[in-house]
Amino acid sequence: MSEIQDITLDEELFISFQELIVQIAKGVADAQRSLDEQSLDIQKRIFNDPELKDLRDAGVQATWYQIPEVTANLKISITSHKEGEATGETKSPILLFSMYNATYKNSFEFDYQGTSEMNFKIVPIPPPMTATYTIVPDVIGETREKAEEFFNNAKLILGTVTEETSQATLGVVIRQDPPANSSTQVGNSVNIVISKKS
Repeated sequence: MSEIQDITLDEELFISFQELIVQIAKGVADAQRSLDEQSLDIQKRIFNDPELKDLRDAGVQATWYQIPEVTANLKISITSHKEGEATGETKSPILLFSMYNATYKNSFEFDYQGTSEMNFKIVPIPPPMTATYTIVPDVIGETREKAEEFFNNAKLILGTVTEETSQATLGVVIRQDPPANSSTQVGNSVNIVISKKS
């Protein structure tokens, strides 16, 4: 195996252990966020797209996907580098890692039999919540009965109903809490304010 004379010549191939773990964890987090955003977009379409009214009336919900844990099994090459060697300072060595791949193999004429194996898990703490989330439907301008129907379809509960003087049509929803299109847990309640004449 070729020795590395100057770590900066091929520094793009080497990262610290900390950076290695961070990059993998960041990839997992980015993937989870993409899954969540896609499910959220689908749920909003179900509630807002007139062409999907049949799905909405049937209580169809978007599927939410979850990455509960990630197990990594890596073949790596490890090299030791002491910062300050050129200036004569004495510092603890830093271990640098490189993934074994075609680029590394060709650059250093490295045989896979000389690699080390690293195994670790990335597990969310505390564990992911098992509750399912849903999107709060927009019921502004709807009657109390229609609003409750929308909430039932979204697996939500009609909460406190109050009346308030308004110029809006008598008996329709003029405010709601949580607001429309926000995310909330299935089974939560939504409070509404109904218009009344003075």
